Parts: sequence; structure tokens; C-alpha cells
Amino acid sequence: MAEIVDAVNYLSVDDLIAINQRLIEEQTPDEPVGVLNPTNLSSSQARPSMVKYYAQTDDMFVLAAALIESLIQNHPFANANKRTAMMAGAIFLLLNGYELTAPGEEVVEIAVGIARKEYSVGELEAWLCQWSRAYDARQLCNVEDMTTVMGRFSIKLNP
Repeated sequence: MAEIVDAVNYLSVDDLIAINQRLIEEQTPDEPVGVLNPTNLSSSQARPSMVKYYAQTDDMFVLAAALIESLIQNHPFANANKRTAMMAGAIFLLLNGYELTAPGEEVVEIAVGIARKEYSVGELEAWLCQWSRAYDARQLCNVEDMTTVMGRFSIKLNP
């Protein structure tokens, strides 16, 4: 699933596609599934590693916020971009030692606010920090597929 680079577990493009597909299949099965813009998807996938390199930071909340904001603003999928962004951010944090504990309504508010540019990336970073707690990612070693990981979250945003 994740690709480990410089002690950070990054999600691959295939992971992001799988998250998007799974969310649509489970929550809004009548919506079309697909990538609208592969270049924007690749750009979003690479964003956390670019931020890590150029900002010289290992702050997982900064990196997760970069991934979330990029997926929402780049809008690479036909549907469920905000849901995919928030789920990808939650899984990224989980893989890197943090569990996102925010209630669903808070998740919706921040995702919609990022889409409308009502919140900055810095505010998203602070929000992620506020709503996260340490998590032993070694517990994920027994996970057979992403379905189990995704089952830990009930993030549903209006399409």
C-alpha cells in the first residue's frame, strides 16, 4: 500500500484511486468513478514529499494538510474529491503514527472550507493537530487490505 521514503509512509497514486473508488462504491454508488486529470492526481500525490523536502519538515500534520489541500484544490477525480482528500489525509496520518479523531461534522466543515478557500493550509494543519492523537502504526501490520483501514473512519461528505 504505502511507499516509505525518508521514514515517511506516502500514499501512492494507486492508493488514492482505490480510496476514491471505495468511497464512491460504499457511499454514492450511482456516481461515476474515475480520474479526470492524471497530472493533477500525480501532483497531489507528490505534494507531501515536495513539502517535506523544500520546507525541511517532518511534521506529519504539515504533510497531511498538503495532501488534503492539494487533492481538494486540484480536483483530480470525477467525484468525491473532498471525501477522498479527507480519507487520504486520515490514512496518511494513521500510517505515520497519528489517528484522526474529529467528528464527522468537523471533517465536513474543514473540507468544505478548504474547497471554498475559507480556511488556509495553516489552519488545516492546526485542525489536524487538534483532532489527532498518537497511534502505533505497527498495529496496521496485520491489516490485509485498505478496506479494513478505511472501515475505521466514517467520513461522508455531500457530493
